Amino acid sequence: HGSVSQFCNPLSGQCNCKERVKGLLCDTCMDNFYGLDVTGCKACECDAAGSISGTVCDARTGQCVCKPNIGGRRCDECLDGYHRVQKGHSFLCLPCNCEKAGTVNGSLLCDKSTGQCPCKAGVTGLRCSECTLQTYNLSM
Repeated sequence: HGSVSQFCNPLSGQCNCKERVKGLLCDTCMDNFYGLDVTGCKACECDAAGSISGTVCDARTGQCVCKPNIGGRRCDECLDGYHRVQKGHSFLCLPCNCEKAGTVNGSLLCDKSTGQCPCKAGVTGLRCSECTLQTYNLSM
């Protein structure tokens, strides 16, 4: 899939590769490209803020090398149990820290963009750790 034609250099055996493709047989994507098929290779487009600089994505899957607590093929989203906090042109993924006793079904997962945990009735707060007015004794 990666060569321009079926012919190669008769001395070296080097095939004439498509753009973003390398190797003697044109069978490997260049760094930061993946998914060799009839159209060639696609750009990985790793998120600069979420991926570890100086690393290259997987040539087959396009999976970028993510910083801790960050996921997604491009390293552009938080893992389950974490929420996104924007820091200028970058972002961090911080733990949800939901109060298990105050969440629906004891959930430890929060909204990945706001950090809001799913609170039971009568419970409030980002972490579901506070009783609403005129209620008391948050417990299991």
